[in-house]
Amino acid sequence: MTKTSSTITVTSTGCTEKKSFETILEESKPPVATFIRVRPDPCEATPHKVNIEFSYHEVDADKFKIANPFVPGPEL
Repeated sequence: MTKTSSTITVTSTGCTEKKSFETILEESKPPVATFIRVRPDPCEATPHKVNIEFSYHEVDADKFKIANPFVPGPEL
């Protein structure tokens, strides 16, 4: 997280983009953001980590917790 954005790390097989995800913000203190993949990644590259940056404006909160942190498997 920076002063203006947050970066999530996800698994990709070559076709993952920012528009592959939607954000749901749960009202709480602090708010909780859940990042949901809404478009599958149909490519066939070797699975790898990809960083995707979301501005706080896109998430609709200037401070929040992430509900679903990414934990890479041993092969990533």
